[in-house]
Amino acid sequence: MKEAVTRLNYCQYLLVSQINYTLTNFADHCESFSHDAINRYLRGERITPRLVWDNVRGQVVATAQGYVVREMLSNIVYQKQLPCHAVLMDTWYATQALMLFIESLAKIYYCPLKNNRQVGDSDGQRPYGRVDALPWGDEEQAHGTQIKIKGFPRDHKVRLFRVEVSTHRTDWVVTNDLTQDSTAATQQVCGFRWKIEQLHREGKQLTGLERCQCRKARIQRNPIGCAFLVWVRLKELATQTGRTVYPVKYGLLDEYLIQQLKNPSLTMSFA
Repeated sequence: MKEAVTRLNYCQYLLVSQINYTLTNFADHCESFSHDAINRYLRGERITPRLVWDNVRGQVVATAQGYVVREMLSNIVYQKQLPCHAVLMDTWYATQALMLFIESLAKIYYCPLKNNRQVGDSDGQRPYGRVDALPWGDEEQAHGTQIKIKGFPRDHKVRLFRVEVSTHRTDWVVTNDLTQDSTAATQQVCGFRWKIEQLHREGKQLTGLERCQCRKARIQRNPIGCAFLVWVRLKELATQTGRTVYPVKYGLLDEYLIQQLKNPSLTMSFA
């Protein structure tokens, strides 16, 4: 009789599989579980965000200097009640409603604006114009400038910084922290957003985050939850060994090659 598949079994498969993350591949390489058994497990399991949080909360270091992104904000403030200093977001979230909501929580935000966003000077002397058309001297480049975004309350001011991300890209970053006067510091803060992009990239490349071929919504959500659990485990192993997650995962192939060179399953011969 076949064993029942568990969350640990499925996560272990995602942890060690290198390329193929399908249920068929799992079943083909495991004597204990059939494809149907794995499918039934994923159909009946419920890997919820709460379950993922319960598994990782012990590794979260709560700090009042922490940074979060928009999708986390309400949950962190009202459910988990974790301290944080500022909210980071991209241009899609740069709306009046969201910015004022963040301010109502007594939080700071850093947000890039689209190039054509209409802004004016803080005292209302200059008409509104595109943010990328503003004049920038050496002083403004180093320390930013105070502006008003069109559509916001009359007395609402923000600090604008011209951040050169690369030779081909410039971000126009606003913050409600009017004491911030350093473009370099602003660029450093915005760089923390890369951690979220890094999580998604590593998850896709190393855990099969988007490789589920099942059609049912519940079966798709469960592998995603397991993939995040596996990513957390990879980060934990990487920290313990002083490496990044890539050599931790791909190092399994090194072990395979060493073993095959010692005792090859396929042997070379010449005619």
